[in-house]
Amino acid sequence: MPLATSPATDALAHALASLRGLTPDEVVAEALRAELDREQQLHPSTTQDDEPTVEEVLGWIRSAGPWNGPSSKELTDELYDDYGLPR
Repeated sequence: MPLATSPATDALAHALASLRGLTPDEVVAEALRAELDREQQLHPSTTQDDEPTVEEVLGWIRSAGPWNGPSSKELTDELYDDYGLPR
């Protein structure tokens, strides 16, 4: 289905096409592809490909440095008594 264009838009497409040695349809398609690429870079869609890899997550964890908080035993001892019952 052809796009409705104004005479000014049609003239621009013809002028650019003649400078580039292309058809008006080719220059319009090229311009639209370039603009679509720019928009997709500015507004990337959230897809499963955007999820971090395991290596990336491990890198973030390692960059946080060593854990200086209580150990798991200390945390468990705070929550449960010697018989394993909640305090």
